[in-house]
Amino acid sequence: MNTEIRPFAVEDLDKLALLAQRLNAFRASGSSFCCAKAEDIRRDFEESIECGFACWSEGKPLGLVNCFPDTEKQNADCSLLLDVHGTAYQELAQALMAAARRRLGSGMACTFFFPVENEECRSFLEQAGAQRQVNEYILRLERAAWKPPHAAAAEPRPLRDKERDAFASLHDEVFPDVYASGRDILADQGKTRFVSVIQDGAGLAAYGVLKLQSEEQAAAEMLAVRKDARRRGLGRAMLSHLAREAFSRPGVQRLELVVDADNQNALNLYFDTGFQVFQENNCYILR
Repeated sequence: MNTEIRPFAVEDLDKLALLAQRLNAFRASGSSFCCAKAEDIRRDFEESIECGFACWSEGKPLGLVNCFPDTEKQNADCSLLLDVHGTAYQELAQALMAAARRRLGSGMACTFFFPVENEECRSFLEQAGAQRQVNEYILRLERAAWKPPHAAAAEPRPLRDKERDAFASLHDEVFPDVYASGRDILADQGKTRFVSVIQDGAGLAAYGVLKLQSEEQAAAEMLAVRKDARRRGLGRAMLSHLAREAFSRPGVQRLELVVDADNQNALNLYFDTGFQVFQENNCYILR
Protein backbone atom coordinates (compact mmCIF):
# COMPACT_ATOMS: atom_id res chain seq x y z
CA MET A 1 0.00 0.00 0.00
CA ASN A 2 1.45 3.37 -1.05
CA THR A 3 0.75 5.87 1.69
CA GLU A 4 1.78 9.41 2.55
CA ILE A 5 1.78 11.11 5.94
CA ARG A 6 1.19 14.84 5.70
CA PRO A 7 0.03 17.68 7.97
CA PHE A 8 -3.56 18.80 8.07
CA ALA A 9 -4.39 21.36 5.37
CA VAL A 10 -7.46 23.59 5.27
CA GLU A 11 -8.58 22.17 1.93
CA ASP A 12 -8.56 18.63 3.43
CA LEU A 13 -10.54 19.31 6.60
CA ASP A 14 -13.96 18.41 5.21
CA LYS A 15 -12.73 14.98 4.10
CA LEU A 16 -10.92 14.41 7.38
CA ALA A 17 -13.93 15.45 9.44
CA LEU A 18 -16.17 12.99 7.59
CA LEU A 19 -13.62 10.20 8.11
CA ALA A 20 -13.39 11.00 11.82
CA GLN A 21 -17.18 11.14 12.15
CA ARG A 22 -17.54 7.71 10.54
CA LEU A 23 -14.82 6.06 12.63
CA ASN A 24 -15.90 7.70 15.86
CA ALA A 25 -19.45 6.39 15.43
CA PHE A 26 -18.17 2.92 16.39
CA ARG A 27 -16.72 2.18 19.80
CA ALA A 28 -14.22 -0.26 18.31
CA SER A 29 -12.54 2.56 16.37
CA GLY A 30 -13.51 5.73 18.26
CA SER A 31 -11.83 8.29 20.48
CA SER A 32 -13.40 9.96 23.50
CA PHE A 33 -11.69 13.24 22.54
CA CYS A 34 -13.52 13.36 19.20
CA CYS A 35 -16.92 15.03 18.69
CA ALA A 36 -19.86 13.24 17.12
CA LYS A 37 -20.87 15.73 14.41
CA ALA A 38 -18.76 16.44 11.33
CA GLU A 39 -19.15 20.22 11.66
CA ASP A 40 -17.93 20.12 15.27
CA ILE A 41 -15.04 17.86 14.33
CA ARG A 42 -14.03 20.18 11.50
CA ARG A 43 -14.03 23.14 13.87
CA ASP A 44 -11.77 21.28 16.28
CA PHE A 45 -9.44 20.28 13.46
CA GLU A 46 -9.25 23.87 12.28
CA GLU A 47 -8.36 25.07 15.78
CA SER A 48 -5.60 22.47 16.15
CA ILE A 49 -4.47 22.34 12.53
CA GLU A 50 -0.82 22.81 13.48
CA CYS A 51 -0.82 19.52 15.40
CA GLY A 52 -2.81 17.29 13.07
CA PHE A 53 -1.49 14.69 10.64
CA ALA A 54 -3.29 12.39 8.21
CA CYS A 55 -2.36 9.31 6.24
CA TRP A 56 -3.39 9.36 2.57
CA SER A 57 -3.53 6.71 -0.15
CA GLU A 58 -4.64 7.46 -3.71
CA GLY A 59 -6.26 10.71 -2.64
CA LYS A 60 -8.26 9.17 0.21
CA PRO A 61 -7.56 9.57 3.94
CA LEU A 62 -6.93 6.31 5.78
CA GLY A 63 -6.46 7.75 9.24
CA LEU A 64 -5.36 10.68 11.33
CA VAL A 65 -4.01 11.90 14.62
CA ASN A 66 -5.28 15.16 16.07
CA CYS A 67 -3.64 16.76 19.13
CA PHE A 68 -4.63 19.63 21.45
CA PRO A 69 -1.43 20.67 23.27
CA ASP A 70 -1.37 22.46 26.62
CA THR A 71 2.10 23.97 26.95
CA GLU A 72 1.57 24.89 30.59
CA LYS A 73 0.83 21.30 31.57
CA GLN A 74 3.13 19.81 28.92
CA ASN A 75 0.36 17.51 27.75
CA ALA A 76 -1.55 17.03 24.50
CA ASP A 77 -4.99 15.37 24.30
CA CYS A 78 -4.80 13.14 21.22
CA SER A 79 -7.31 11.33 19.01
CA LEU A 80 -5.99 8.46 16.88
CA LEU A 81 -8.48 7.29 14.25
CA LEU A 82 -7.58 4.72 11.58
CA ASP A 83 -9.61 2.98 8.89
CA VAL A 84 -7.25 -0.01 8.67
CA HIS A 85 -6.68 -3.08 10.81
CA GLY A 86 -4.04 -5.47 12.02
CA THR A 87 -0.45 -4.87 10.97
CA ALA A 88 -1.45 -1.90 8.80
CA TYR A 89 -3.02 -0.22 11.84
CA GLN A 90 0.13 -0.61 13.90
CA GLU A 91 2.40 0.66 11.13
CA LEU A 92 0.29 3.70 10.24
CA ALA A 93 -0.34 4.55 13.90
CA GLN A 94 3.40 4.52 14.51
CA ALA A 95 4.05 6.78 11.52
CA LEU A 96 1.29 9.24 12.48
CA MET A 97 2.41 9.46 16.09
CA ALA A 98 6.04 9.93 15.06
CA ALA A 99 5.03 12.93 12.95
CA ALA A 100 2.84 14.36 15.72
CA ARG A 101 5.50 13.98 18.40
CA ARG A 102 8.10 15.71 16.25
CA ARG A 103 5.70 18.63 15.90
CA LEU A 104 4.79 18.67 19.61
CA GLY A 105 8.43 18.63 20.67
CA SER A 106 10.30 16.80 23.39
CA GLY A 107 8.83 16.76 26.86
CA MET A 108 5.19 16.90 25.71
CA ALA A 109 3.14 13.93 26.93
CA CYS A 110 0.29 12.57 24.81
CA THR A 111 -2.94 11.51 26.54
CA PHE A 112 -5.46 9.18 24.91
CA PHE A 113 -9.01 8.42 26.05
CA PHE A 114 -10.89 5.86 24.00
CA PRO A 115 -13.60 3.19 24.44
CA VAL A 116 -12.44 -0.10 25.94
CA GLU A 117 -13.72 -1.80 22.78
CA ASN A 118 -10.98 -0.08 20.71
CA GLU A 119 -8.53 -2.97 21.10
CA GLU A 120 -6.21 -1.94 18.25
CA CYS A 121 -5.53 1.48 19.77
CA ARG A 122 -4.85 -0.13 23.15
CA SER A 123 -2.48 -2.67 21.57
CA PHE A 124 -0.56 0.04 19.72
CA LEU A 125 -0.15 2.23 22.81
CA GLU A 126 0.98 -0.67 24.97
CA GLN A 127 3.58 -1.68 22.38
CA ALA A 128 4.70 1.96 22.22
CA GLY A 129 5.33 1.96 25.97
CA ALA A 130 2.40 4.16 27.00
CA GLN A 131 1.44 4.11 30.68
CA ARG A 132 -2.04 2.85 31.45
CA GLN A 133 -4.07 5.02 33.81
CA VAL A 134 -7.27 4.32 35.73
CA ASN A 135 -10.25 3.66 33.48
CA GLU A 136 -13.03 6.21 33.44
CA TYR A 137 -16.78 5.79 33.29
CA ILE A 138 -19.16 8.05 31.43
CA LEU A 139 -22.37 7.97 33.45
CA ARG A 140 -25.74 9.08 32.17
CA LEU A 141 -28.91 10.20 33.94
CA GLU A 142 -32.06 10.21 31.83
CA ARG A 143 -34.72 12.83 32.50
CA ALA A 144 -37.34 10.13 33.08
CA ALA A 145 -35.14 8.37 35.67
CA TRP A 146 -34.41 11.41 37.82
CA LYS A 147 -36.40 11.92 40.99
CA PRO A 148 -35.89 15.22 42.80
CA PRO A 149 -34.90 14.74 46.45
CA HIS A 150 -37.34 15.76 49.16
CA ALA A 151 -34.71 17.74 51.06
CA ALA A 152 -31.10 18.79 50.65
CA ALA A 153 -28.34 19.65 53.09
CA ALA A 154 -27.93 23.06 51.45
CA GLU A 155 -29.37 25.10 48.59
CA PRO A 156 -26.82 25.96 45.89
CA ARG A 157 -27.01 29.32 44.12
CA PRO A 158 -25.33 30.92 41.08
CA LEU A 159 -21.77 32.18 41.43
CA ARG A 160 -21.56 35.91 42.12
CA ASP A 161 -19.12 38.22 40.39
CA LYS A 162 -17.30 39.01 43.63
CA GLU A 163 -16.68 35.26 44.13
CA ARG A 164 -14.95 34.63 40.81
CA ASP A 165 -11.42 34.73 42.23
CA ALA A 166 -12.38 32.48 45.14
CA PHE A 167 -13.97 29.99 42.74
CA ALA A 168 -10.93 29.92 40.43
CA SER A 169 -8.63 29.39 43.40
CA LEU A 170 -10.74 26.55 44.85
CA HIS A 171 -11.12 24.83 41.49
CA ASP A 172 -7.39 24.94 40.74
CA GLU A 173 -6.65 23.63 44.23
CA VAL A 174 -9.06 20.70 43.95
CA PHE A 175 -8.29 19.88 40.29
CA PRO A 176 -4.73 21.10 39.60
CA ASP A 177 -4.27 18.89 36.53
CA VAL A 178 -7.72 18.96 34.96
CA TYR A 179 -8.13 20.06 31.33
CA ALA A 180 -10.03 23.28 32.20
CA SER A 181 -8.68 25.76 34.73
CA GLY A 182 -10.84 28.01 36.85
CA ARG A 183 -10.19 30.88 34.45
CA ASP A 184 -11.15 28.69 31.47
CA ILE A 185 -14.49 27.94 33.11
CA LEU A 186 -15.10 31.58 34.02
CA ALA A 187 -14.46 32.59 30.40
CA ASP A 188 -17.55 30.54 29.41
CA GLN A 189 -19.65 31.42 32.45
CA GLY A 190 -23.21 32.21 31.37
CA LYS A 191 -22.59 30.93 27.82
CA THR A 192 -22.18 27.15 27.76
CA ARG A 193 -21.06 26.78 31.38
CA PHE A 194 -23.01 27.71 34.52
CA VAL A 195 -21.31 27.71 37.92
CA SER A 196 -23.27 27.13 41.13
CA VAL A 197 -21.85 27.33 44.64
CA ILE A 198 -22.58 26.57 48.27
CA GLN A 199 -21.17 28.93 50.85
CA ASP A 200 -20.44 28.39 54.53
CA GLY A 201 -18.76 30.46 57.21
CA ALA A 202 -15.32 29.79 55.73
CA GLY A 203 -16.19 30.81 52.17
CA LEU A 204 -17.05 28.65 49.16
CA ALA A 205 -17.68 25.16 50.48
CA ALA A 206 -18.73 23.44 47.24
CA TYR A 207 -19.29 24.17 43.58
CA GLY A 208 -20.67 22.54 40.48
CA VAL A 209 -20.36 23.33 36.79
CA LEU A 210 -23.21 22.56 34.40
CA LYS A 211 -22.12 22.49 30.76
CA LEU A 212 -24.62 22.52 27.89
CA GLN A 213 -23.34 20.15 25.19
CA SER A 214 -26.31 20.22 22.83
CA GLU A 215 -30.01 20.99 22.85
CA GLU A 216 -30.66 17.53 24.28
CA GLN A 217 -27.65 16.90 26.50
CA ALA A 218 -25.89 18.58 29.40
CA ALA A 219 -22.94 17.54 31.55
CA ALA A 220 -22.21 17.83 35.23
CA GLU A 221 -18.71 18.84 34.16
CA MET A 222 -17.24 19.57 37.58
CA LEU A 223 -18.38 18.91 41.12
CA ALA A 224 -16.20 19.50 44.17
CA VAL A 225 -16.43 20.04 47.89
CA ARG A 226 -13.77 21.84 49.94
CA LYS A 227 -11.75 19.28 51.89
CA ASP A 228 -12.83 20.44 55.34
CA ALA A 229 -16.49 20.65 54.28
CA ARG A 230 -16.91 17.04 53.17
CA ARG A 231 -19.26 14.44 54.65
CA ARG A 232 -21.98 17.06 55.18
CA GLY A 233 -24.14 16.14 52.19
CA LEU A 234 -22.99 19.12 50.10
CA GLY A 235 -21.90 16.99 47.15
CA ARG A 236 -25.29 15.30 46.99
CA ALA A 237 -27.02 18.67 47.26
CA MET A 238 -24.91 20.10 44.43
CA LEU A 239 -25.45 17.09 42.16
CA SER A 240 -29.22 17.29 42.66
CA HIS A 241 -29.08 21.00 41.90
CA LEU A 242 -27.19 20.42 38.64
CA ALA A 243 -29.75 17.81 37.60
CA ARG A 244 -32.58 20.18 38.42
CA GLU A 245 -30.92 22.97 36.45
CA ALA A 246 -30.32 20.69 33.47
CA PHE A 247 -33.84 19.28 33.31
CA SER A 248 -35.41 22.70 33.81
CA ARG A 249 -34.38 23.31 30.20
CA PRO A 250 -37.20 21.85 28.06
CA GLY A 251 -35.04 20.15 25.45
CA VAL A 252 -32.48 18.50 27.72
CA GLN A 253 -33.18 14.78 28.02
CA ARG A 254 -30.00 13.51 29.70
CA LEU A 255 -27.22 14.56 31.99
CA GLU A 256 -23.75 13.03 31.75
CA LEU A 257 -20.66 13.06 33.91
CA VAL A 258 -17.22 11.45 33.92
CA VAL A 259 -15.71 9.67 36.92
CA ASP A 260 -12.67 7.48 37.56
CA ALA A 261 -13.62 3.83 37.78
CA ASP A 262 -11.87 3.46 41.15
CA ASN A 263 -13.65 6.40 42.84
CA GLN A 264 -16.11 4.26 44.76
CA ASN A 265 -17.43 7.03 47.03
CA ALA A 266 -18.38 9.17 44.03
CA LEU A 267 -19.85 6.18 42.20
CA ASN A 268 -22.06 5.35 45.18
CA LEU A 269 -23.44 8.91 45.12
CA TYR A 270 -23.99 8.93 41.36
CA PHE A 271 -25.67 5.54 41.25
CA ASP A 272 -27.89 6.50 44.18
CA THR A 273 -28.95 9.60 42.24
CA GLY A 274 -29.99 7.46 39.26
CA PHE A 275 -26.94 7.61 36.99
CA GLN A 276 -26.00 4.48 35.05
CA VAL A 277 -22.80 3.48 33.24
CA PHE A 278 -23.09 4.51 29.62
CA GLN A 279 -19.51 3.97 28.47
CA GLU A 280 -16.15 2.84 29.85
CA ASN A 281 -12.93 4.32 28.50
CA ASN A 282 -9.26 3.43 28.66
CA CYS A 283 -6.75 6.15 29.45
CA TYR A 284 -3.10 5.97 28.37
CA ILE A 285 -0.28 8.50 28.57
CA LEU A 286 2.59 8.29 26.10
CA ARG A 287 5.70 10.15 27.24
